[in-house]
Amino acid sequence: MEHMNEHVVKIHPRKGFSSVNFAELFEYRYLLYLFVWRDVKTRYKQSYIGLIWILLQPLATMVIYSVFFGYLARFPSEGVPYPVYILAGITCWQFFSRSLTSVSTSLADQQALLSKIYFPRLLAPIAALLSSLSDLAVLFLLLLCVMVIFGVPPSFNMVVAFGYLILLGLLALAIGLILTGLDALIRDVRHGLALVTQLWYFASPIIYPIELVPEQFRFYYLLNPTTPLVQGFRWALLGGGVAAPPAWAVITSICVTIVLMLIGLMLFQRLERTIVDHI
Repeated sequence: MEHMNEHVVKIHPRKGFSSVNFAELFEYRYLLYLFVWRDVKTRYKQSYIGLIWILLQPLATMVIYSVFFGYLARFPSEGVPYPVYILAGITCWQFFSRSLTSVSTSLADQQALLSKIYFPRLLAPIAALLSSLSDLAVLFLLLLCVMVIFGVPPSFNMVVAFGYLILLGLLALAIGLILTGLDALIRDVRHGLALVTQLWYFASPIIYPIELVPEQFRFYYLLNPTTPLVQGFRWALLGGGVAAPPAWAVITSICVTIVLMLIGLMLFQRLERTIVDHI
């Protein structure tokens, strides 16, 4: 009896950064679009007022903070009406925190598909980040409306403001890549992240200007990678008396993002090979 020649193909995972196959990611761009559209659609699927829910929290927060911190405590707001000042910070932070949370839980959220079909695992965190842009668009339009109401014209540097938002998104993606594999294995990670983001909120210039931070601590405060990005967004969009962040702080934030992105990619590539067996 003749034996047919058997061809055995062994597939080995690539190691290092060569496993980030951008050409393959591009080939799966339609699946990426489906992931993003599904996330946006299902987020408010059972809600009667849909995306309006995105507006309620920042509006309520703006009103409460404006009364307590703007009117009663008389927090300075760098020559800008406090409601506009606070809403600009809230817009930045909600985009960052929602992106970070979505990216961090992206693999666990896709666990039903991970065990059934193949797709580049990196699509999951990227789709999570992109789906947060829908919320950002609504919040940004709300911010522009509030600026018009209070007579604050947009600065000529509005394009630069979008650059700071991109940097915030990349920072969220970098940290999320580090956490998403761990979250799929240890669900306590998401609970710890919720606590950290709450503390991080008050450690960033969201409800108060940098000038309120004592001079001797301001250098360390600016080492917080979100601080110069939030301040830069305010400066670029609102102009007026809003101070620009120090260049060294922005550069430091970018460098931190790059380092975290490299660490995140390495850890993600290491965990994605076995993640299906554990979720």
